[in-house]
Amino acid sequence: MKSLLLSCCCALTSLCAVHVHAQKIKTEQITYHYTRLPEIPAKGISNYQVTFEAAYEARNKQALKDYEQQKIAASEKYRNDMVMYGRLVKAADERYAQEMAAYNKKSLGSKILEKGLLDTRKPVREQINKPFLDDIARPVLQSSYDYRIMADTYIKLQGYNNAPANAMKIIVVMYGFDHTVPRNMDQETRGLSFGSGKPTSSKEVSYYTEFSYRHPMAVKVYMPDGQEVLSLTPPELNSYKIYKGASTDRPTRINSELLTKNAEEKVLQDNLRFINDLLNDKFGFSSVDRVANLYYIKNADSNYADLTTAFNEASSGLLMLQQDAGMAKNKLQKACDLWSTALKESDINNKKARINKDITMGVYFDLLEGYFALGDVQNGQATLDKLNGMSLSFDDRRAKLRYDMLFAELKTRQSQN
Repeated sequence: MKSLLLSCCCALTSLCAVHVHAQKIKTEQITYHYTRLPEIPAKGISNYQVTFEAAYEARNKQALKDYEQQKIAASEKYRNDMVMYGRLVKAADERYAQEMAAYNKKSLGSKILEKGLLDTRKPVREQINKPFLDDIARPVLQSSYDYRIMADTYIKLQGYNNAPANAMKIIVVMYGFDHTVPRNMDQETRGLSFGSGKPTSSKEVSYYTEFSYRHPMAVKVYMPDGQEVLSLTPPELNSYKIYKGASTDRPTRINSELLTKNAEEKVLQDNLRFINDLLNDKFGFSSVDRVANLYYIKNADSNYADLTTAFNEASSGLLMLQQDAGMAKNKLQKACDLWSTALKESDINNKKARINKDITMGVYFDLLEGYFALGDVQNGQATLDKLNGMSLSFDDRRAKLRYDMLFAELKTRQSQN
């Protein structure tokens, strides 16, 4: 009986051990914000100023000038034509009066005889066409904007003040909106119908409006001493985009002016946001959104109190990283220390180990996220090196590759600053 009781106790102990060490590891997504260092540091500079150069404004001005000159020339021509018109009318009236006087002097018999033999008729007054003022079409101009408001609205260099003193100078060059003529397009689709049990080919034609458009821009940046540090025409802003309207069963009437105007406003805003992101990537101390996957033990008991504490400390540390950097980094460092200590128990070949392979991988990726948020390239790279010597699943290899790229970029930016 005593032997049986001892056996039952041993079996119970074994079951408890399996329950404790066969925990399920889960992930939780945490969105946090971190400050990214600039790729091109502007040391000793805290201000920036933005100006817009619309290359087409000069063309607009010249087109309006030509338009006004053409209107003046048309008006002058019209005045001269009217003077000549008056003279021609007067001459025609005098000639008609003379011809009528001569005609009236003839006898009735002579008029009848001349009409019969010579086919002469009563004189007719010559009609002089009245001149008209040429209609000069107003030129189609590129849209003009309040460039000061545009700069203040769309270009905000994070980590700097928008002030003129010792400022970095940013110039955004706009080349103007360009588009093709909107037109109706048709698209034919073929299919099979099975009426009466027999397949029959069918054809449907749909119609849509299509045109291409772009709004090329360039950006230049100068330091206060005049040194050019960036001159770029992004190819993303120079290539044509395609507008494709909704499909209909018949051609539609196209409001070209409305379609192109809407496209112009949209691409203008999109391109300015692109320029703003580019400038902040190069020069700004940008607030970047990041979604982290933190691993934790589901329904963890006291045996995983260290990992539960690490998860909670890291979660709160990430969320408060920009609000209270000092406290956030203390929490993240505490989490990293707990994770590093736990990895000393790692036994990837023992499924029943407290830190088995699944938990080991989760802790390694938690540690990488913590080191990245702390900006700790050295320990982050050391952790990646340890993973290089391990057999990883396809998903884990992809996750590690993303961290490889993150730490490589972080190292480069830190070395520049």
